[in-house]
Amino acid sequence: MLDQFDPGSPLKDRVYETLKSEIIMGGFKAGQQLNIVDLATRMGISGAPVREALSMLHQNGFVVLTPRKKAIVAEVSAADYGIMMELRQMLEPYAAKISVGRIPAEQLAAMRVQLEYVLRHPDDMRAYIESDMSLHRLMSAYCGSHILCDLLKTIKEHSLRIRYCVEEMAGESKKAGFVVTVTGEHLDILEAWERGDADDVYEKAALHLKNYIRRSNTGGILEQFLQNRQALAGKDETPTGDA
Repeated sequence: MLDQFDPGSPLKDRVYETLKSEIIMGGFKAGQQLNIVDLATRMGISGAPVREALSMLHQNGFVVLTPRKKAIVAEVSAADYGIMMELRQMLEPYAAKISVGRIPAEQLAAMRVQLEYVLRHPDDMRAYIESDMSLHRLMSAYCGSHILCDLLKTIKEHSLRIRYCVEEMAGESKKAGFVVTVTGEHLDILEAWERGDADDVYEKAALHLKNYIRRSNTGGILEQFLQNRQALAGKDETPTGDA
């Protein structure tokens, strides 16, 4: 993704979104040091917007800036995961419910096209991830509250770091099954939106989260992921250069 970076205005925001996506998708691992010179070179830009973007990532909890101004990808703890899941279960079904009737018909139609494509192509992980994020953007963007929208976006982005890594750890043989199951649940939420059934939207969103938590804990996958992160955090990493 970094090699395909397309500079634009405002530049620091573009850099922020690019680096955040790499962290969410696991391109940058928890505990990894990010080097400003290296990132700037790969993006074909100066170091200033990279430095600004890292500061923004620090403010939003994706990166830790050490006293020597080194940028380290933030760890994800079991406590953080538990709190995120509690918040999502409280907020997302509510946001999905109050967004009923507010989402433009063309947005719902476009969402259906994305989901149906993923069901036909469950091996297209990029399309799957984009459809996932698109559905949750609809949920937050049309809930009628900037505060709730920002809160949902932050919680969702942090939880995605765990989710996609957990799905990867489940193995190739199970990955397509995850994609089809999750996308089917997203389609259930969409269809309730299309019908304008607020109560059903709430129930479908709540069930989706309940199922997600169950899937993440099946076979100890989540525990293994968190243990791996803790093990990496305990190692003395060789510095890769000042950030």
